[in-house]
Amino acid sequence: MQTKLHINLTQGIIDVEGDVELVKAVYEDFKDRMVGHAAPPPPPAESPATPAADAGNGAAPKSKRPARKRKKAKLNDNEESIINPDAPKLDKSLDTSKLGAYFGEYKVGNHPERVLIFLKFLIEELGIENPNTDQVYTCYQAVNERIPKVFSQAFRDASGRKFGYIDYNSPTDVPITTVGDNYFKFDLKRKGAE
Repeated sequence: MQTKLHINLTQGIIDVEGDVELVKAVYEDFKDRMVGHAAPPPPPAESPATPAADAGNGAAPKSKRPARKRKKAKLNDNEESIINPDAPKLDKSLDTSKLGAYFGEYKVGNHPERVLIFLKFLIEELGIENPNTDQVYTCYQAVNERIPKVFSQAFRDASGRKFGYIDYNSPTDVPITTVGDNYFKFDLKRKGAE
């Protein structure tokens, strides 16, 4: 007669199939090992009748582990809020009045090229040393271009092996690489030059 035993202590699976004596022997061995390695019992919980609870003016006893407090991200002096590349915000202080003409000079085929053009505009035309992803998002809005579904992916693509136009380190650290500079100056197609 075949007997089957299956024990799954959170994926520490033991499967045994065979005659009754074999399955019993494996089970007994497993049980003995589990009893030998049993976890120590948890420390006794404080009961409301303990003297520590009575001394607290009838207040509820404190829990053993205090709730973790979340640390707020520290903001720089010039940042009003945290910049999240997956949920970009419009930068209303950005002057995009010249962006339409600047962007209109180029034949753009993909998002990495758009990101490169927007970063060049922000750095060269507006004099922003370290443009961020929110400012690039504002440029997308200003020229009425389709925004990528996953906005941060456009930056990852522009910095990847295929393009390498930028070095995307964080939402506030997006420098243009030498490859990006060369592509912008020599390879990016302009609308008038055909």
